Amino acid sequence: MKGGMDHGEPRACPRCASPMPQDAMFCPHCGMPLTRQDEATSRQYDHYAPPPRPIVQKSSIQTAREVTRGIGAVMTLIILALVSLNVGIMLWGMGLVIPEAWDKTTSLYVALPWLVRFLSLPGLAFVIFYILLVASVLLSFMFMLYLSRKEFGRELRFLPTKHSPIYVISTLFMAVLTMNAAYYLTLGLFGIDPSSGGTAGSEFWELLYSLLRASVWEEVICRILFIGLPLAVVYAVKGKAGPYRRYILGGGFQIGSWERLFLIFSSAMFAFAHVFSWDLYKVLPTFLAGLALGYLFLKYGIYASIMLHFFIDYLSMPMEVWPGDGTDLAMGLFLLVAMIVGAVYLIYYSIRGLELLSGRTFLVWESKRPLAAYYQPMASAQPYQPHSGPTYGPSFGFVCMSCGSTEASYQEGRFVCSRCGKDS
Repeated sequence: MKGGMDHGEPRACPRCASPMPQDAMFCPHCGMPLTRQDEATSRQYDHYAPPPRPIVQKSSIQTAREVTRGIGAVMTLIILALVSLNVGIMLWGMGLVIPEAWDKTTSLYVALPWLVRFLSLPGLAFVIFYILLVASVLLSFMFMLYLSRKEFGRELRFLPTKHSPIYVISTLFMAVLTMNAAYYLTLGLFGIDPSSGGTAGSEFWELLYSLLRASVWEEVICRILFIGLPLAVVYAVKGKAGPYRRYILGGGFQIGSWERLFLIFSSAMFAFAHVFSWDLYKVLPTFLAGLALGYLFLKYGIYASIMLHFFIDYLSMPMEVWPGDGTDLAMGLFLLVAMIVGAVYLIYYSIRGLELLSGRTFLVWESKRPLAAYYQPMASAQPYQPHSGPTYGPSFGFVCMSCGSTEASYQEGRFVCSRCGKDS
């Protein structure tokens, strides 16, 4: 103010909570008297003060989900670091695979479920195909990070949000790890030693290539060919096809009866195709993993199923590149923690999977009862009683902070109180 009055640090009006100077005798917003002698009178306005923010009681299910989601986000960050390392190994491995591919031949196949090879790729064609595989994984990895950038940050801060793609892929990865460990441990307890099959005995460059081919090409065959394209035919016949690119790229599907049918079919073809390089004991865990891969294709897209497949197949690659006790110990600790956390997600996704395939609900994930919301009543609250004091202006009008008058004149850019002559 011009009069040189020191207003001190701002304070809040006890009635409307508006900021005001320390020496104000009346609230400039609601006109409440602020002098000590009027403090008793001011209590009559307490009845009109807004109630405190409600205290919300969370259900035990909600609390457990929030804690599990936070732990899952931290584990997802660790898995992301490992996958980033494996993507780097994949890129580094190009220098090992490409020189060998110039003199070798590979082939493309479909699973019926026996493997039917239909095209040979020698020399240059092999190299081009391999580069396309590398590009597919790299683009899928970058796309996953881009789509997860907002939600994953909130998940790491334990804030409520919808699940990011990387969170879903990583938690499914932990669940699959736990399922495989439990399955093979059970077989061992019965004295069954399943065939290692697969890439056992391969040279390192062959390992780099064959696991990469499985991560991409098997997804093209089992997800696009056995889920996406049949759905395109079904919905085209029904006149509800929509944009056809989604049947190639996947994502955005509601899980209806047709989606469930082709999800189960593709998982079965995926599982039985592994019998020829492994054995019958491989069918059950591969079928369950196929359900997870097919679900990711339907809900998120082909990039997500490629990523989960890559997570699994390239898991042990650091131990191949840096063999030694240190790497084995680090990977062993990681797998132990991942499977402990994954046990929770295995239960969760197992129930969700049964609900998805059956169309029934077995567990209520959100509390159906209304949340308890309450606040403590003010002991000093009293009904409003009209009084004979001065009448104060409305909250959008002029109120002198010194005398409470609501009349003023506008002089040189300021309002001057008509009663006491002070400006505001």
